[in-house]
Amino acid sequence: MPPAARQLLMLVALAGAVALGVMTAFWAQTPNYGLLYGNLNDKDTGGVLEALAKSNIPYKIDASSGAVMVPAKQVHEARLKLAGQGLPRGTGVGFEIMDEKPAFGNTQFQEIARYQRAIEGEIARSIMTLSNVQGARVHLALPRQSAFIREREQPSASVLLNLYSGRSIEPDQVSAIVHLVAASVPNLPTGRVTVIDQKGKLLTSSEATRDLSNSSNQLEYRRKLEESFARRIEEILAPITGAGSVKAQVAADVDFTITETARESYNPQGQLVRSEQTAEEMNGNGANAGGIPGALSNQPPGAASVPETTKAPAGQKPAGAAAVAQAANPNNGTVSTSKRATRNYEIDKTISHTKQPTGNIRRLSVAVVVDDVVTVSKKGKVTRTARTPEDLARMTSLVREAVGFDEKRGDSVNVTNAAFNTPAAAAPIEEPPLWKQEWLWDIARQVGGGLLALILLLMVVRPLLRGLQARPAGGAVSAPGVTDDRLSLSAPAQTGVPSGYESQMTAARSTAQQDPKRVAQVVKNWVATDG
Repeated sequence: MPPAARQLLMLVALAGAVALGVMTAFWAQTPNYGLLYGNLNDKDTGGVLEALAKSNIPYKIDASSGAVMVPAKQVHEARLKLAGQGLPRGTGVGFEIMDEKPAFGNTQFQEIARYQRAIEGEIARSIMTLSNVQGARVHLALPRQSAFIREREQPSASVLLNLYSGRSIEPDQVSAIVHLVAASVPNLPTGRVTVIDQKGKLLTSSEATRDLSNSSNQLEYRRKLEESFARRIEEILAPITGAGSVKAQVAADVDFTITETARESYNPQGQLVRSEQTAEEMNGNGANAGGIPGALSNQPPGAASVPETTKAPAGQKPAGAAAVAQAANPNNGTVSTSKRATRNYEIDKTISHTKQPTGNIRRLSVAVVVDDVVTVSKKGKVTRTARTPEDLARMTSLVREAVGFDEKRGDSVNVTNAAFNTPAAAAPIEEPPLWKQEWLWDIARQVGGGLLALILLLMVVRPLLRGLQARPAGGAVSAPGVTDDRLSLSAPAQTGVPSGYESQMTAARSTAQQDPKRVAQVVKNWVATDG
């Protein structure tokens, strides 16, 4: 291979080695990247990248998933900065859509649809603030109202929830979402709001599932009641037995029957006159009315007064107005009177409507297990001693007072002494292995990059530089494995050529004519040596 080609190849190899070293240095300094956000839409991704660039936080986008990656040490810092700027905003569109200038020629229907979309987006954002809700979509059905329609149709709404993996939503939270949506839309009743999750499960209760919902509520109430009694027992016995030395279980028989009683009672002793009416009549035994029927006989009698009279005893004359009446009517010897009285009494009446409370305790069954008395000697020897009957009786009395023991209900309390299995010491939390530590990989990357750069420098760059800078004398070899074609004029004279200055000049001329390259190399070496 000619020397020029060999030198060019060495220069190329040197440049490649330098480039490889630079790449190794950059690789060693490149930090580990962690996931910042995934599954973002294009609009949110652009906003996040712009905010990261303004904050001088390096980032990259995963080509396979499109997730935004930042250095692992700056993940939390980047999230805090983005959250301060309201990023990412999510897929919902809120009232910021109203800031857009309406296009020329927009119809009223388009404006109503845009306003409805803004309301749906704002409600979805409010729902997504719940800790276990990752995403939400809201659909509103708002019927068009008209003054010419007598019976107006009510609006309705449906909500689709996308929950985080491994999380669920409680019935109370579903009810809160229903009321939130109903309160955000005018004239929207809670019964016309439907909530489902990403699996298609109906979360709002319907008429068919109301009975099951009531049963689940009853079981939940019973469970909480039993846990409350068990916690009371353990708290009152823990100072005596020690922490973890008592276990209690309570079974409660709860009556969930709903009873309503209506009663109406009267008190005959409590009479009170409400109203009274009195009527009195008096008639005399005079001549009966007679005559020919006609106009005269049909005329009403004249004004007359009936005096109050009493019948005089035999042998006595009536006195007063009775005597006058008898004198005026000598043929009427007697006068009859009638008197009527009507009294209305108010009887004392009581109307009561009683609704018995539900969830009454009908019976309690309490079971308590107490551990032995554990003593530890100075040498660390553990000794267990069974508790005496007096201790158990005292604990039984405390348990009865704690749960409100009622013998009439048939409550039962059983306190038993038994040796608990000594639990094994809690294993320490295992730390991630050393090879999974992030700092170890950073150090390994930097050390590996440095070693690789050092190997390149010693094994590649240095020999190449030596080969380029080598100046071997005479016909010596310039580099291992490479033969040098250069000549030295001080070489011994060839056989058969006369010695002396003339012979050397003759040999030089002959060599210059046969191999001018070698002569040029010799002159170059002379110049370099003299310099």
